[in-house]
Amino acid sequence: MQIRPLTPADAAAYRALRLEALQESPTAYVTSYEEDAALTSEELNQRLTPSEQATTFGAFAGEELAGIGTLIRPTRARLNFRATIVGMYVAPAHRRTGMASRLVARCIGRAREMSGLDEVCLCVTVGNEAARRCYLACGFVPDYVEPRYFKYEGQFYDIEWLKLPLDQ
Repeated sequence: MQIRPLTPADAAAYRALRLEALQESPTAYVTSYEEDAALTSEELNQRLTPSEQATTFGAFAGEELAGIGTLIRPTRARLNFRATIVGMYVAPAHRRTGMASRLVARCIGRAREMSGLDEVCLCVTVGNEAARRCYLACGFVPDYVEPRYFKYEGQFYDIEWLKLPLDQ
């Protein structure tokens, strides 16, 4: 398994896996399939250009992109003490292999390389116990639950925020 930052050269594989994620687990994401399917090539290339504000990592099983996760750091001075992991997904055939925890660890590793970061946070839809267990095993601790965070097909979903202080 190789984990590395994705670049615009990975756009086709990333788009396919991201759209799979949004179809397979629509309540795990705030973004809809339709929103990401409508991204232009330019928008997708911008998303996959690593920067100080965002890096998307890909986990490869051989040549196949099988997992993705993004670390985002806000640009606002009062918020940039924290980075957030978003868009985590591992294809079903590669689950229970440690791929998700290795992706999370790579995001945390990137966060530790950035000066001035105090913590990494992420959120998980309440009820997604497999993802929650993975994040807890990676060292995240529960912070708070945000009720009615998003609405999908007429139903509201709560999310739980978890955080990892980087001084550990």
